[in-house]
Amino acid sequence: MLKKKQINILVFIPSIESGGVEKNLFLIINFLIKNNFNIVLITANPESKKKFHKKIKIISPKIINTHNLSRYKKYFYCLFLLFKFLSNNNFTVLSFQANLYAIIVAKVLRRKIIIRSNSSPSGWSQNPIKKIIYKILLKFADTIIVRSEEHTSELQSHWYISYA
Repeated sequence: MLKKKQINILVFIPSIESGGVEKNLFLIINFLIKNNFNIVLITANPESKKKFHKKIKIISPKIINTHNLSRYKKYFYCLFLLFKFLSNNNFTVLSFQANLYAIIVAKVLRRKIIIRSNSSPSGWSQNPIKKIIYKILLKFADTIIVRSEEHTSELQSHWYISYA
């Protein structure tokens, strides 16, 4: 009997807070682990460990108190960990936050990346420079997960992203 190849997924979410994104994170990760995926999680909130299956490896910055760090400092520390880990391991990245930075790291290291876009482009695309950056970088994601068909349509019209 052939043994099914285990798929390696690195989940990137620098700041685990409380809300819908995190609820989806817990559901998706626990589903994947139960279906024989090898999961590694990079976060600056290791205290969330108890919410995950014991088979999930959690990588966090070696800072004593990450709880009081700003979201951007957590992104910075976790991006370093992402780069370091992907340099030595062949994992597909599933990014829940800091998607543009994660896309850059994944593509520089020639890894596949799936991003989850949890908010509408009309809310975060008012700056013309941001629009150009998003338009360029979002096209490098291998897959974009969105929460609704409306969100998909909006991404397509704002960023001209095509879906198969």
